[in-house]
Amino acid sequence: MQTGASWRSWLLLILCAGGGLAAFGFSFLLFVTSSSALLSANLPVPNLVSFMNLAWVTALVGLLCVPGVVLSIHELRGRTPPARPSRRGFLFASAGMLVWVGLVLLFEPVETSPAAWLLLPPLVILSTLIPIWWFFEFARRGLHAAPPGRTWGLVGFSLVFTLPFTLIVSVLALFFFLLLGGVFLSTQPGMAEQLSLYARLLANPETDPQVIMDALAGLFQHPGLILIALTLVTGVFPLLEELLKPLGVWLFAGERLSPAEGFLAGVVCGGSFALWENLTALSTAGDGSGTITLLGRVGTGLLHMITAGIVSWGMVSAWRERRHLPRLAGAYLAAFALHSLWNFFGLFAGIAPFLQLPEGFSFSVDSLGNSSSIALFLLVILNLILLLWINTRLRRQQAAQAIPLVSLDPYQKDEQA
Repeated sequence: MQTGASWRSWLLLILCAGGGLAAFGFSFLLFVTSSSALLSANLPVPNLVSFMNLAWVTALVGLLCVPGVVLSIHELRGRTPPARPSRRGFLFASAGMLVWVGLVLLFEPVETSPAAWLLLPPLVILSTLIPIWWFFEFARRGLHAAPPGRTWGLVGFSLVFTLPFTLIVSVLALFFFLLLGGVFLSTQPGMAEQLSLYARLLANPETDPQVIMDALAGLFQHPGLILIALTLVTGVFPLLEELLKPLGVWLFAGERLSPAEGFLAGVVCGGSFALWENLTALSTAGDGSGTITLLGRVGTGLLHMITAGIVSWGMVSAWRERRHLPRLAGAYLAAFALHSLWNFFGLFAGIAPFLQLPEGFSFSVDSLGNSSSIALFLLVILNLILLLWINTRLRRQQAAQAIPLVSLDPYQKDEQA
């Protein structure tokens, strides 16, 4: 066995085993806490549903680490499982999407039912997993299958290392910008009192929600706050995430991956990132608004997968030939642009209800929110078209590389004879 494969297998074994055990342990604690609260009836129903959702989510993370452990052990023993193409994967995933439509229709009734604590967590997991599975199968249609050790190693590495590391870096960036924003806003007259008032309103559980909405509307009238939010959401966070999401692909830098293999490796990393992000976003479901969140997170999952795939494609191209370094820069900028646009319209779709536009402005608040939602839908369509185009292009390159070169010299055959 190759030395490079040995250290990588040990690393993935340690990460997947440690991360899986930690996830199972945390899930067990959440299950015990939730069960105790259910029996004693001393926890509000929405909180109970959130605890159960998180328990199921962390258990899923532990389960997804198991294949990485098993396959790493096989590789260390010199029994690397071969790549096996799944010709029916896309067909099965498409059938799963038909089931997913039914799950979406069930989401609100289950979410608002008395048994939501029991029925909602598996529904959240299934309705999140199926679209990500479909996007993955769509991306790899007709392409050479990757070894299972690589795929599951990337899943485990992304869930156990990339996600926590990205979260830490993002929190540090957020803290830095909040510090700068606090210094700036402290110089603005009346802003300190307004922020203090808003903090007291949030701390009081009996505060009328409409009062909180009015306070938020007042905060978002300040151009400085909007500028800080735009800088973070459309600039800093996309730059960091697109840089860090494909970290797992670096483990296979010495294997001379093809651009198609690099793209699919990035798709796996992005899908793992999206899975955790979407599940945690839906873990607070329980108030009847989860269907909208679920539908919105489908687009977010597609975005994370295609942008990570594009960046990884650029990385592998640059590893193979240095003249492709501009391709890497272009891939990173393209991924950042897609992510930044998505966050831009998502931000305005979220804060539109809190804005009070100046008189004479051609757009109303409702029009601004609706326009942002339409733009997000169009971006989903664009990403699907882009995924189809990339897959088609990679399949053509794969077919061209498989065609043997035929000599046009009529005398070569005679000489060989």
